[in-house]
Amino acid sequence: MRHVVVGVDGSADSLRAVRWAAREAVRRRLSLRVVHAVYAWLHHPSEAGIEEVRKWLLNGGRVLLDQAVACARECEPGLKIDDAIAAGDPAQVLVAEAEEAEMLVVASRGTGRISGLLLGSVALKVVPQASCPVVVVRGPLEPGKSFDEVVVGVDGSPAGAEALRFAAAEAVLRGARLRAILAWTLTTPAAESMPPLLIELGEIEAAWTHVLEEAVGAVEKEHPELDIVRQVVTGHPVQALIDASEGADLVVTGTRGRGALAGLVLGSVSHGVLHHSHCPVAVVRPQIFAARLDDERAA
Repeated sequence: MRHVVVGVDGSADSLRAVRWAAREAVRRRLSLRVVHAVYAWLHHPSEAGIEEVRKWLLNGGRVLLDQAVACARECEPGLKIDDAIAAGDPAQVLVAEAEEAEMLVVASRGTGRISGLLLGSVALKVVPQASCPVVVVRGPLEPGKSFDEVVVGVDGSPAGAEALRFAAAEAVLRGARLRAILAWTLTTPAAESMPPLLIELGEIEAAWTHVLEEAVGAVEKEHPELDIVRQVVTGHPVQALIDASEGADLVVTGTRGRGALAGLVLGSVSHGVLHHSHCPVAVVRPQIFAARLDDERAA
């Protein structure tokens, strides 16, 4: 059975991620796996002079892992939990863990954070590489407070379609409303100064509204019981999703890369939302969620 994986590093933010991950594991009727990574050299033979350093660091890792497990058990007493200390770069350890996970959860910042507005280096590396949806935990996460809304960005792309399907499933799981947002803007600064006769804004908005309706129509067939709010706004999609995140429990975005690095880099929208959202953000890579759905239906 798949499980929810959460990475921990001893920071207060990672414990917030543990609590969020514990609740999501219960919601999905899955177990929780708590993982802490230590750099590989700690597990290799070395000179006797640093043996004490190795033991001290490994013991410290065990202590913080135990604290994280205790935090999860306090949050969800009946939850099945296992834990692991893995050797390697933290980001690569979590990417490997994602291969057997239903969802990977990480904190937005770790022990090496510079600013509350900056995404931690581990999260930044993990999100575009993991083979399952990744949730970066942001926001105050007040216990018991829920907006009963999942927000998703729609842009008519295959990546956006995957994000929309995932968001719809998340909304159904939570018994929440789904808000599908399509934000559009004129493509060039010069276009904004064109005379109205040369560029009909109403026609452009109508075209984008059609894109949104077409995308939402596909998930409505799969989830006819779902309450879906359609929202077409003029402006940058990053700002539109950040604004909507103030009244949401989860924001969902797709991610896409181009060229030789496709799949290894974040799109500008997902990158911006991850840095500034007021609530947890789920990033879904193209084809990952679709493959999972097909596996579930085949079973």
